[in-house]
Amino acid sequence: MAMRVIGIDAGSKEKLVRECGAEHFIDVTKHDDKSIGEEVVKTADGLGASAVIVCTSSNKAYGQAVDMLRFGGTVVCVGIPEGTPEPIGTAFPAKLIFKSATIASVAVGTRRDAIEVMDFAARGEALLDIHTGE
Repeated sequence: MAMRVIGIDAGSKEKLVRECGAEHFIDVTKHDDKSIGEEVVKTADGLGASAVIVCTSSNKAYGQAVDMLRFGGTVVCVGIPEGTPEPIGTAFPAKLIFKSATIASVAVGTRRDAIEVMDFAARGEALLDIHTGE
């Protein structure tokens, strides 16, 4: 995997996000819908992200994801948004076609995915922070 990780979350989670392997961190609370996409594009060599993996349950994050992509990029839907179902607000056909973008979803990984993730972890490229409790 040649991807470089840009973590996006509230500033209070920067240390954890970096400890988990993010090369860059963007504080979502310091940006609006437009500027967060611009910041991702700038951070990703001015081209945008190859993939945006949306793990949060926020409809807003899904709406921001398409603008973060580079040409040929993919939005991967992992988190299930809370509340009333909404379409991905920026996924207009012309924008998807212009960017040659893809939207994919993942419910569970395959055996091959699990092997790749274990290899990723074995190379020390993923650090886990595990909390247990009630």
